Amino acid sequence: MRSRPGLLSILLALLLLGGCVQLPMPFEPGSSPSPSPPSLVRPPPARIVVPPPSSAGLTEDRAKQFAEALAAALQELEIPATAAGIQNPRYSLLVNGAAEAGQVRLTYSLAGPDGKPIAQAGGPRAVPAGAWAGASRDTLKTTATEAAPAIARMLATVDARQREATTEQLAERLPSAGVVPITGAPGDGARSLDRAIRNALGREGVVVADPGAPAEFSVAGQVVVAPVARGQERVEITWVVSRADGLELGRVAQLNEIPRGSLNGFWGDVAVIVADQAAQGVAEVIARYRNGE
Repeated sequence: MRSRPGLLSILLALLLLGGCVQLPMPFEPGSSPSPSPPSLVRPPPARIVVPPPSSAGLTEDRAKQFAEALAAALQELEIPATAAGIQNPRYSLLVNGAAEAGQVRLTYSLAGPDGKPIAQAGGPRAVPAGAWAGASRDTLKTTATEAAPAIARMLATVDARQREATTEQLAERLPSAGVVPITGAPGDGARSLDRAIRNALGREGVVVADPGAPAEFSVAGQVVVAPVARGQERVEITWVVSRADGLELGRVAQLNEIPRGSLNGFWGDVAVIVADQAAQGVAEVIARYRNGE
C-alpha cells in the first residue's frame, strides 16, 4: 500500500463533555512533512498465519492456493496475515470443510499459540462439492474474499475479549459500539474509513457490533470538504459518539488542509491513520462517560 506523507499530517482536537484532550499526532502542527512512519512503509509483523487446510476437501496444491488467497483477503482488510510458515504467530487460521447434500460448508477457526481453537466463524455460503475439489484460482479467491469480513470480526472480538481477560481491574464488560454509515467522504473514503474505524476500535478495546445489532454506544462519522485558497481544500472529519438512546456524549474532530482533489480516489493509508487516532478519541469519550466524568 502506498503512503502519501503530505496527506497524513492530521490536526486533532477532541471535544468531549465540555473538556479537551490532546491526542498523539503523526506530525507536529506546523512542521514540514517528514518521511512516513516505518509502519506505513513496511508491513507490520504478521499476526495470523494461514496454513494450507488439510480438511477442507482440497488437493494439496489448491489448499496452498486457498491459504494464500485467505491471507491476501485479510491483508486487504488491514489485517497482517501470511500463508508463509513463521515462528510464534499470535494466531493461526484453521479451515475445515463439511460436505452435505452435494455442497461444502467451510468453517474458519482462530487458534492461539497452543494450537487450540478459541473462536469460530462460518463461511457466508456453501460451495458446490463437485466444483470445490478442483476449484479454480478465481473460485478460491472469491471464496476467501467473501469469508474475510467474518474472520475480521471474529479477530476483533477475540482481541477485545483477551484485552478484557488480561485486565484484572476491569470491573465491567467491554463497551460495544455500532458504526453508523459514514457520510460526505469523497472517493472511496466511506468504505475505507468504515473498515479502518472498525478495526481501530477493536484494538482500543471497543467491541464493534454487527450492523443492526444492539450496542451500548454508536459512532457516526461525517466528512466535510470545502475549497480554500491556493488550490487547497479543507477536510474536516467529525466522529459523534452517542449512547444507544441517541444522547450525544462527545465528538472527535480532525481537521487538515490538503491539495484540492487529493482524496477523490483511494484513501489508502490516510484512512488507517485517521481511524487509528479517531478511535483513541472515541475510546476516551466512552471511558469518561463510564467513569462518570
